[in-house]
Amino acid sequence: MRTKWHYVAWIIVCWLSIGIIVHAQLSGSSTASGSGAPTGSCIDGSSYVDSSTGYQWTCKGGWKLSATSAILTGTTGSIGGGLLAVGASASGTATITGATVGMACIAQASDGTNMAALGATPMCTVTATNTVTVNLVAIVALTPASKIYSVKVIP
Repeated sequence: MRTKWHYVAWIIVCWLSIGIIVHAQLSGSSTASGSGAPTGSCIDGSSYVDSSTGYQWTCKGGWKLSATSAILTGTTGSIGGGLLAVGASASGTATITGATVGMACIAQASDGTNMAALGATPMCTVTATNTVTVNLVAIVALTPASKIYSVKVIP
């Protein structure tokens, strides 16, 4: 018959195992000489993507380059300049060749402004082939300055 202490011990072992796996994956996620290749040990089946190069590495007895796809980039026209109520948004598009619906994207003010600190969050979605829609969503009422947004699409 198992007592609650058996289950507590099992939970502790599971958490320790997860910690070891995460540590092993993170220790293998550094790059050497800017090549994007992870260094260190890895666990078979784990993977790593270098966001600066788009290279995907998979562990199969050691790190192996499994895919290459460059990050796609572009810019929007000016977005903002008008009053936004909480939850409202201003939007614009960027034409990014190679972008397809379902790809992940990141948008940020091209001048480096931390929009979240000002009360708005830039979000993006690939809405059609070669088209990314950027929405600047107000988290407080504000009039955001009109800005151009840099967009990165991750194939």
